Amino acid sequence: MAITPVLTDGVVTLRAHVDADVDDLLLMGSDAESARWTTVPVPYGRHHAEHWVHEDVPAGWRDGTAFRWAIEAVEAGRPRFAGNLDIRTGPPPDLGFAAAPWARGRGLVTRAARLATRWAFDTCGLPIVHWSSIAGHLASWRVAHACGFTFHGERPLSVAHRGALHDGWYASLRPGDEQSPRTTWWPVPVLEGERVRLRAHTEADLPRIAEACSDERSRHWLAGLPHPYTVQTAREFVLSRRLGESLGQSVTWAVADRDDDRLLANLAVFGLADALNPTGGEIGYWAHPDARGRGLVSEAVDLVVAHAFTPVPDGGLGRHRLQIGAAWSNTASRHVAERAGFTLAARYRLDGVIGHGESRRLDDGAWYERLVDDPAAVTTRRG
Repeated sequence: MAITPVLTDGVVTLRAHVDADVDDLLLMGSDAESARWTTVPVPYGRHHAEHWVHEDVPAGWRDGTAFRWAIEAVEAGRPRFAGNLDIRTGPPPDLGFAAAPWARGRGLVTRAARLATRWAFDTCGLPIVHWSSIAGHLASWRVAHACGFTFHGERPLSVAHRGALHDGWYASLRPGDEQSPRTTWWPVPVLEGERVRLRAHTEADLPRIAEACSDERSRHWLAGLPHPYTVQTAREFVLSRRLGESLGQSVTWAVADRDDDRLLANLAVFGLADALNPTGGEIGYWAHPDARGRGLVSEAVDLVVAHAFTPVPDGGLGRHRLQIGAAWSNTASRHVAERAGFTLAARYRLDGVIGHGESRRLDDGAWYERLVDDPAAVTTRRG
């Protein structure tokens, strides 16, 4: 197939590349995000863009190995090159794409990917289209997620990039799949309290996370923490939390000081994708050593409980029941649960491990619960 078919949904158009795209290809290929995540040559020159238009793209259509389009959309009242999209026939078939800097975050690549994968199924009879990326490329996963791809997991050191191996994320789409998200991608809203602000994690939080999770008291109560716990461990933890939100499993906040934005604690609601308890959830938390004993975690829990019990149409998690579990002997954690209005529901014997080394042992578990119609939580303000 040598002629590039034109596909459009009225907002984006997939078409053949033309000479007029070279300037925008050069801008996209020279962009730092393109170099970070894609296989474009570095440095990227005009000759690379011209070779792509005149050699690489036509060759793929001629021999049927790669169906490559330019994505076009309207900017400032005129059609403009918005990125590249490839269906590589493999085996196995897979999807690739890159967005021009001006076009990112507008849903244009998602529309283009839906057009191309439907064409690949209906016209080419492909039995599946795979997607993969370096682990952590949330913008790319957001496109695949919106198109209905099923996430299959992370494989260690499975993607070669710039002379090194990286962990990879993998997903796939089949002809009969709906081209819409298969899981809720939970947002991380900013929740404002009197002394704390709950927000998504930032790079500046990583050293504080590493400090908190290396602390002797943290390691005692959270016996599963990696050790040593480094800044890189913290980075991997934060990335796993963002992935969990995309899969509908959890929402995790950094609890920050309202005055200086310093990380004070971590707080999460998880168990959100339990098919047998679809509107339940569990709250977990830990505090940095210099934030303990000041009521800051309690204030953060109140904010999260209010958010969790807020209906989904109103921006909340739409939960009807929340749990908090703690080691029976962890009086500080249990005090947080009780102060937040949770009721002790059960004492499970020898429910979990605490301590490490010679102090490692089993402890009973204290399990608390709170229902949406129990005494009301504090009002949540969103920033």
